Amino acid sequence: MQKLLVVGLGNPGSQYKNNHHNIGFIILDLLASRLNLSFKENQKLKSSLGLHQDLILCKPLTFMNLSGEAVRLVRDYYGVEKMIVIHDELDIPLGELRFKKGGGNGGHNGLRSIDLHCGADYMRARCGIGRPERKEQVASYVLSDFTSMPTEMIEACANAIEFLAQNRDFQAMQNRFTLRVCQ
Repeated sequence: MQKLLVVGLGNPGSQYKNNHHNIGFIILDLLASRLNLSFKENQKLKSSLGLHQDLILCKPLTFMNLSGEAVRLVRDYYGVEKMIVIHDELDIPLGELRFKKGGGNGGHNGLRSIDLHCGADYMRARCGIGRPERKEQVASYVLSDFTSMPTEMIEACANAIEFLAQNRDFQAMQNRFTLRVCQ
């Protein structure tokens, strides 16, 4: 079976651990725990990696805006063709989970960097974090901690990635694990 690269976007460092922007790292930590994996830093690949059979979990160590550098190094080193990126999404309400393949970056600097280094034709797990009231608050909002961790979304995303790792069927995963929040 082809290798699957699962990239969780975030920023390295304990000060960012529970930030909205670090939802990708949070989900990969849950996956690693479920798979009894520990992450090992690889300075050459600018990433913290967890390896399990044909599954590669990647937390870029380059900080969000340069994520594409690390992702390209890992993708090329392991010869990966299939990749899914887990990221925060301002345009989706807090706690919702959606998936798509390809598309634009929507102003997300981590996705912009990945698009620049790897192209835009990859799978995405879009984790809704909602928007702040005013546009000028976006930077401070994404770098602020969750007031309440969206546990249901985090678990649904981890379940979706496990499903994708076993079945390699993106559309079935999308149909089964998309999570909408009733308001």
